[in-house]
Amino acid sequence: MKQDERLKHDAVAPFTVASEFVVDKPPLAELLAVLAQCGEVVSSFFKPDPCIKVLGEGRRLAEFLERFSDFAGATAIGQVEPEFGPFSLLNRYEFEGSLLAVVLRGGCHHSTHGLSLANARKLVGEALEAVFPAPFSELVVYRFDSLDWCELTRGSTISSAYVVCQGARNLWWVLCVSDFD
Repeated sequence: MKQDERLKHDAVAPFTVASEFVVDKPPLAELLAVLAQCGEVVSSFFKPDPCIKVLGEGRRLAEFLERFSDFAGATAIGQVEPEFGPFSLLNRYEFEGSLLAVVLRGGCHHSTHGLSLANARKLVGEALEAVFPAPFSELVVYRFDSLDWCELTRGSTISSAYVVCQGARNLWWVLCVSDFD
């Protein structure tokens, strides 16, 4: 195989079980348990090999989703749309606020209603600090602004979905919370 063909092939190497990265942190488990009260949760971490190095956030997200799509089909996320629709870029603090809103809102029936604002803030903050501690706290977060990006969210009533990239460690996190009324 020629060098150019090898680079092109490697650039879109799909994720496999070997691409998955286990994050076993009690504060993350606590957050995921609360999010599970808000709807169906899919949470998967990856360390892509080779790294995703394309320029431009839209292209970077597109390459991640292209490589993730086969793996996603084996999860509740299901088929990922190549034309994933609009997204917003969030920094770590905006992401923390967005997750806090999900926790406080609860699912369709406000299932986490008894959680205080202070406890919810602590829960979210501790989970993010456990997974993305300094000096690895800088994040690029893609929040999907459309329910049409995948099979799971397309049929949901409420959905919050994110792809999080912590570039210094080549660590990616797919987090999706979808509730159906």
